[in-house]
Amino acid sequence: MRNSLVLSVALSLSGAVAGSGAAFAQGGAVGNWTTVGNDAGHSNWQKNEAKISKETAGTQFKFLWKIKLGSTKETQSFTEPLLALRLINAQGFKDLALWGSTDTVYAVDSELGTLVWKKTYDVPAASGAGACGARNLSIVMEPPLVINFGARRAPGAPPPPAPPPPPPPSQRRLGVAAGGGGFGLKGLYVLTGDGMLHEQVLTTGVDFAPPVKFLPAANANPDGLSSIGKTMFTLTGRGCGGAKNALWAIDLASPDYTVSSYTTEKAAPLGLAGPTLGDGVAYVVTGSGTVGSAADVHPNSVTSVTTKDMKVKDWYAPSGEGKLSNVSPVAFTFKQKKLVAAPGKDGSYVLLDSESLGGSDHHTPLAETAKISKAKSDTFDSLASWQDASGAAWVLASVSGPLDAAAKFETMNGPATHGCIVAFKVEEQGDKTVLTPAWVSRDLINPAPPAVANGVVVALSQGNAATHATLYVLDATTGKELYSSKDSISTYAHLTGVSIGDGHAFFTTHDNTLYSFGIGLEH
Repeated sequence: MRNSLVLSVALSLSGAVAGSGAAFAQGGAVGNWTTVGNDAGHSNWQKNEAKISKETAGTQFKFLWKIKLGSTKETQSFTEPLLALRLINAQGFKDLALWGSTDTVYAVDSELGTLVWKKTYDVPAASGAGACGARNLSIVMEPPLVINFGARRAPGAPPPPAPPPPPPPSQRRLGVAAGGGGFGLKGLYVLTGDGMLHEQVLTTGVDFAPPVKFLPAANANPDGLSSIGKTMFTLTGRGCGGAKNALWAIDLASPDYTVSSYTTEKAAPLGLAGPTLGDGVAYVVTGSGTVGSAADVHPNSVTSVTTKDMKVKDWYAPSGEGKLSNVSPVAFTFKQKKLVAAPGKDGSYVLLDSESLGGSDHHTPLAETAKISKAKSDTFDSLASWQDASGAAWVLASVSGPLDAAAKFETMNGPATHGCIVAFKVEEQGDKTVLTPAWVSRDLINPAPPAVANGVVVALSQGNAATHATLYVLDATTGKELYSSKDSISTYAHLTGVSIGDGHAFFTTHDNTLYSFGIGLEH
């Protein structure tokens, strides 16, 4: 009864505001962070940030709050807080930071650091043959609608039509618009360890519709959850729960929730952040292996798979011997060119044309850097991309080990003996597009994927069991340190990402503590 009342109040409030003449805009305009990497291409770039800047980072950026969320169960899965801003529920307007542990999703007031709601899933722990241990829940958010208070109807214009009433719970389907004004019922999608896909109402955490089966096996330990429209994607590898190495997709708009897959046979997919998505394709990085019975399996490659029919469109594999690192690629656009930055052979990075990943021979990238990283194969790193005010494009990478001797950069910000963030400028030299090494950050221990906003990089040195985590803000064009959290973080982080929105940066430490740093709200 209480959940129904909260839902009704949220709908009534949203309908009342809509009827007052306010307009609605997509949530990205206020800085939501809806998926790992902030968007389907995993750019890790918050385009709508205005408060955090080079000017405020050193004077106003600070520790804001922390909150412990559940018991400590350190896992080998990557997690990242999501952000839903300008929501409305029975308590009024709320900005939420959302994060999933092994069995619970938490929604925290991002300004106050207080728990708004939590949802625990009754899923048996992994056990028996093929079990790979605990795994954090994979979550992705449908961009919520938000109120644009500056919008006004033209004089004499008729009022908008009344929204249709929401369907009763018994008639709701996962991924189908709720009606009733809509914006109070936008969903958070959660993939649980039993392979079921759930949808929770963002404002309250209640079930929107019955869950549906996504993965064929329990305890498959998927990596990431990404979406394009009403289609969700994830990756499985390592043989957990008996699941095959594959890219999986579920179409929530189909009558029977059609599930399809692209199998990579013995070449396990790499990249703990999940599949990177472009226009009509998913990019999958594969590890070592042999070509099996499927003709379109390419070990040690960057493969593009069409999202409509899950068929291989193209692939790039470095020539000669050499392995690809465990790095999540990034898809972005530069001067109308759709590009992909991805791991190259043995610690290098490559720039690929999305229309012809490896050229006619599948081995020729647009550009390739020298060997950058000495990181071991069991580490995880990630790429990011952003554009500065002049329109110049940049590619950033987290490096979990010392730099290789062959790596030469224009600007060094001190020795990077443990790890660092490196930056490349995407430039055109004659008829070629190249990655020009620009800067190396200060030393970082187990750096998280770099997050970019308004000309700065928020870089988390995750530390380890002997060293606490430290959050830094860097100048995105030089790597110069603008802010350090010093000893504000009491312990280390583990396989976490940083999300940015509305002047705040969020991440979790290994003991399930959610931290917020940023520009404090004036009361």
